[in-house]
Amino acid sequence: MGRTRTGRAAPMAPDDRRRAIVDVVVPLLLEHGPDVTTRQVAEAAGIAEGTIFRVFPDKAALLMAAAEETMNPDRSGSDLLAALDGVATLREKVRLTAERMNARTDRVMAVMFALRRLGPSLPDHQGVHRPPELVLESARALQRLLTEVFEPHRDELTVDPGTAARLLRTLVLGSRHPGAFHDQPLTCEEITDVLLDGIRRRETGRREED
Repeated sequence: MGRTRTGRAAPMAPDDRRRAIVDVVVPLLLEHGPDVTTRQVAEAAGIAEGTIFRVFPDKAALLMAAAEETMNPDRSGSDLLAALDGVATLREKVRLTAERMNARTDRVMAVMFALRRLGPSLPDHQGVHRPPELVLESARALQRLLTEVFEPHRDELTVDPGTAARLLRTLVLGSRHPGAFHDQPLTCEEITDVLLDGIRRRETGRREED
């Protein structure tokens, strides 16, 4: 005989319960858009809807927690460095980095669109960053991380590693900006090729223009 779900969540430590709830939010936003309900979150997390509000005071606080987790520079940085471990060539490093950044950008934008819908109801409790602060802090951390990725290949570059990092960020974020052509996003391979090789053909035996 199968187990009957009672709707009562299994006992969990508060931090584990918080993480379990936050972890289901972004996949739901990517699938359903910014109008995801707390009922859908509860069903995905396997808990009763009321459990959410014993952990978070309101939906805005839940989304802010998801934003902080999605843009957490320590988590995203450690994940990227782990993915690059053992990768030797600059081209493959850039391709893998672009792949991770594309996925991360999609997650961040899904959360930020949902937060924008809430407008003035966003929480501003002590210790909770508001979206502009999160974005700036995350951008600075990403710049440092990407510079670190390019640093071992300094001698292969025509620009310094910090500039290479800014150019990669521009290509990835620009391709996924709300005003971009989302039916034709740049692929990781296209981003890599443009960043490392440019878009201008180089013909052998022909003098470069000044």
